[in-house]
Amino acid sequence: MKRIFVFIIVGLVMFGMGFGGGLVLGRSMAAAESDAPDSKKVPDPGPIVSIGEFTSNLAGSGKRVISFTVSLETLNNRAAEIISAPGWLLRIKNEILLIVKDKIYEDLTSAEGALQFGEEIKRSLNAQLPEIKGEAPVVRVLFETFVLQ
Repeated sequence: MKRIFVFIIVGLVMFGMGFGGGLVLGRSMAAAESDAPDSKKVPDPGPIVSIGEFTSNLAGSGKRVISFTVSLETLNNRAAEIISAPGWLLRIKNEILLIVKDKIYEDLTSAEGALQFGEEIKRSLNAQLPEIKGEAPVVRVLFETFVLQ
């Protein structure tokens, strides 16, 4: 009878140590994860420069029209100053109009198509604008409005 009591007590102690150790280990791992830098943290947006509204006919058959308003998220204040300068602003507007003239209605009807259009604008503008400390000045093209007819 004493032997059974000893086995039960030893079993309960072992179970308690295992359970308690699991809790301590789990909490320490959770604390380590919360202290680690978040690699997926989204950076704060840079300065935004409004470029304006554009309305244009689309390429291809049919009478399709696009109307959209564009703003550019820039790398820093210096990039925003460059883009806002009258000479650069006219070049940017011209480049956007030339890009949209080659688009057909089917290219822009989906969200993916609009994102690709924005990336094309970004690549083209970054190729023309001067770099700032070795980095491209345009971070993202933002559409405020986007209407296809």
